[in-house]
Amino acid sequence: MTMKEIVIGKSFHTEDNESELIGRAQSGDHDAFSELVRRHRAKAHHWANGFAQDPYLAEDIVQEALMKAFVHLGTLVDVTRFLPWLHRIVRNQAMMKLRRGGPYRHEQPFTSLARRISADQVDWEDVESIMTYMMSIRMQEAGSVSNPEEQIVRKETMETILNLFTCLKPRERGIFEAYFFRQHSPQEIAALFNMTMGSVYKSLARTRQKLQQERIRVFIQEHLMRRRDENASSSKILERPNIYTQRIGDSHFLGSRPSVTYCLWGMLQYTNQRNLSLAEVNALTGQAFSIHIIKETVHIGGPFTLAGEASFNQLLSNLGFKFKVLTYLPAKPNTVTDVIHTAHSSIDRGLPVIVWDLFHAEYGIVYGYDDDTQKLNALDKLQESEVPYDQIGKGKTSEIGLIAIQEEFPIDRKSALLSLLDSVMEHGIDAESRNTGDGELVRGLAAYDAWMDAFRGDRIIPFFNAYNAVVYAELRGYARDFLFGLLDDSEYERDRVWLEVAWNCYKTTANALYELSRLFPFPMGGDPKNEQAVEKAISLLRQAKEAEQEGLIALEKWRDRLKS
Repeated sequence: MTMKEIVIGKSFHTEDNESELIGRAQSGDHDAFSELVRRHRAKAHHWANGFAQDPYLAEDIVQEALMKAFVHLGTLVDVTRFLPWLHRIVRNQAMMKLRRGGPYRHEQPFTSLARRISADQVDWEDVESIMTYMMSIRMQEAGSVSNPEEQIVRKETMETILNLFTCLKPRERGIFEAYFFRQHSPQEIAALFNMTMGSVYKSLARTRQKLQQERIRVFIQEHLMRRRDENASSSKILERPNIYTQRIGDSHFLGSRPSVTYCLWGMLQYTNQRNLSLAEVNALTGQAFSIHIIKETVHIGGPFTLAGEASFNQLLSNLGFKFKVLTYLPAKPNTVTDVIHTAHSSIDRGLPVIVWDLFHAEYGIVYGYDDDTQKLNALDKLQESEVPYDQIGKGKTSEIGLIAIQEEFPIDRKSALLSLLDSVMEHGIDAESRNTGDGELVRGLAAYDAWMDAFRGDRIIPFFNAYNAVVYAELRGYARDFLFGLLDDSEYERDRVWLEVAWNCYKTTANALYELSRLFPFPMGGDPKNEQAVEKAISLLRQAKEAEQEGLIALEKWRDRLKS
């Protein structure tokens, strides 16, 4: 997204009535948002510089924070809280950059390089890291003799970079070379090319992205050349997965939430575990008993959190296989080619793979490939189509996730249940919170409290709340059905007293959450500001929590008996 130049219209000449200005910006008025930027940019830069302690990096943080603010302005419920809201976005953006290895991990101005970077410290998948290495060498090699191995590495790296430059337009290349090779400051480049400082930063960011995408393309071509040298199959399409066959509305399908376990269930149809039900898959992987709530707004990202936790990776073995799992990774050349290579080898063995963010921010299944057209056959909630190899990692989130079966991992039923119950106990009573890019997150019983507090504090965003309600209602329905199935299993006749208590509790929780989802129907979301609706919602959440708390006690007693 390119932010417009600031244009101050007649209605913006006064500094008063900022709430009206924010309202206009929320409705899509770019000029109104530009005026908000004019008023608060200096303050945002001051905040960013306080975190980064570097004016150049602070400018980068502000640019990206303002773009995020523009995209997410519609989520701001209380317009009088605009400045604290903007401060939080700036802070999160700064923390994200600093967590990636310090203020200069990816955008270090070369004038501040104080020491030599060795070849083994370079991220050879990342263009900025490579360029930083090259420039640190150039700055410090004058009058010194480098060792022969390092000279060869530099020569090969420089040749690779120069080849990548063919994807750039002449002006882009000139700006990039001025910054990376001639060590000009952004101010000098702005004067040299008659640009604003903001335009220099945008050009450098676009150029880095272009070079990184070109590098990914080169990696893919090298991977395909290796396959041809090995006389590997050039194409294969498996039978279509038996998922996403009935549509509801424009974006959701029958039995499709959450998408990660729905896709797992679909993938198991190709294996000797094809008889596992959808409820069993959701239960054995912990999803049916999970709840993650992001405090401020009950953000839509909460239900996706478990798939990124180590406990989920461990619980996957309860399905009878060892899995290869990549979770929400940035699109780097080796990661992209790893996903494509894994898809090739898995499909050749007759097994599809699960990939994150194919057509939109959900999990989908890849079940075919064609190296000649360089496309994958795939489907997710939104569509069924072909995905070009070089589009992997370029979806809505610009992240990559992968789940692929590696080999069989026989596990007896008791061991799988104990593994599940240990995870359920740990998850359910965990009251600690942690920060995410979407806000502070809590899980288990504490998540119900956070959800009720969001209603009391009038912080509910209708779409987010409705999505959480319908997802967790469905998940608790799977927990109920899983426990009911165990009641009919003669092997657990001695455990019937605890299983029956747990089943009744999770049935109560599921019913309360289903009623909540009807009160705030997805996707429209109902009216979470209506006092009667809020009172009813809090009552239902309290009922769901109390029942689940009792259910956890019953499951803990059952676990202890199984262990004995």
